[in-house]
Amino acid sequence: MSVQHVYDDGLCTQCGACAALCPRDGIDLPWDAQRGYRVVVRAEVCNDCGHCVTVCPGPGIDFSPGAWWRGGEAATPAPDFLGPWRGLWFGWATDPGIRHAGASGGVATALLQGALERGVVDGVLLVGSDPDDALATLPVLARTADEVAACRGSKYNVAAVDLLLRRVMDEPGRYALVGLPCHLHALRLAQRHSRRLRERVVFALGIFCGLTAEPRATAVAARRAGVEPSDLVRVAYRGPGWPGGLRLETSAGAVREVPYPDYYDDHVAACTPPRCRLCPDALAELADVSIGDAWLDRFTGSDGVSDLIARTEVGERLIRELEPEWLTLTEATPDDMVCSQSEAYRVKRRVFRGRLWLRGLAGRPRPHYPGVRTTPSPGDVAAGIADLTRELVYRGLGKLRYR
Repeated sequence: MSVQHVYDDGLCTQCGACAALCPRDGIDLPWDAQRGYRVVVRAEVCNDCGHCVTVCPGPGIDFSPGAWWRGGEAATPAPDFLGPWRGLWFGWATDPGIRHAGASGGVATALLQGALERGVVDGVLLVGSDPDDALATLPVLARTADEVAACRGSKYNVAAVDLLLRRVMDEPGRYALVGLPCHLHALRLAQRHSRRLRERVVFALGIFCGLTAEPRATAVAARRAGVEPSDLVRVAYRGPGWPGGLRLETSAGAVREVPYPDYYDDHVAACTPPRCRLCPDALAELADVSIGDAWLDRFTGSDGVSDLIARTEVGERLIRELEPEWLTLTEATPDDMVCSQSEAYRVKRRVFRGRLWLRGLAGRPRPHYPGVRTTPSPGDVAAGIADLTRELVYRGLGKLRYR
């Protein structure tokens, strides 16, 4: 059995773990400028060992209180949506320059640079921009503060950062991995079965995620801003300053900027990988530390503030070590966290349950999430139908208007 059926069933998260950890190097991930990575298992190489399925998060993940990835940590019991935690804060980078340059206060940059400086890690696996294709991302192994800084800012595009787990297997050291919830799901599945990955990936930084986007989303956003995608040489989705905006640079030297979230409209949101709408994990529950924008009125006009959640002893210890030199923090409550993510809650609970139900109604395979309520209410079904209808309408309009 291979992950080919996961991809063919529309359950692929495009994380890259399968290709990275295939023991026979038999999985290719060709790039599609519309949808992102395709999965191609080479039948002449594959011996049906099943290792790729073992590390694949597409079929789902266990969120129950006794889930193996919790590791017996003495964290506060996991409330629905928020997940397990040991500390909750609002925060930003103490350095004003780092704070301003980041997407939401520079917390991720400060954490990672501090971890490198203190020798907690030797390298960081994270997502950068592809210098040869403005509509693509690139997995990056950063070993210096400058290399981390070069990758800062949100990337509203699919990213196969788990491809770098191959280098972790081959190159001894202590690594941090930065990713969306799906990337961390794959990491933990891989660590469950690999002592080497457990020993070498010592810190996981999770980025809050409502939905990510296919590369076509950037092309649509560019055309709606009056820029031809083929002319693009550089794209930035957020920052500097908060909340920042979309910055499009062309080969002719022209620059077009559109504020966030104005550019992230229904046309762009329709270009979402199908698997994203079937995921309940908005706040990166499998991370050591999770971060995301603090969308609260009290922070309007600031230079960026992040929600910061320490989920494990490893994560809490690092945060404590980096405050106040690297991080400026103020304690938050569980209600603060959930309130600041009200839109993500809608997408990852009501819409998620409705879309999952609709997929089952269509007779299509669905991911499984022990520990998460998936049975929809009538309101959830209505939310799922409305979301699917909006997606189909705007996908269709996008194909007609923004080829």
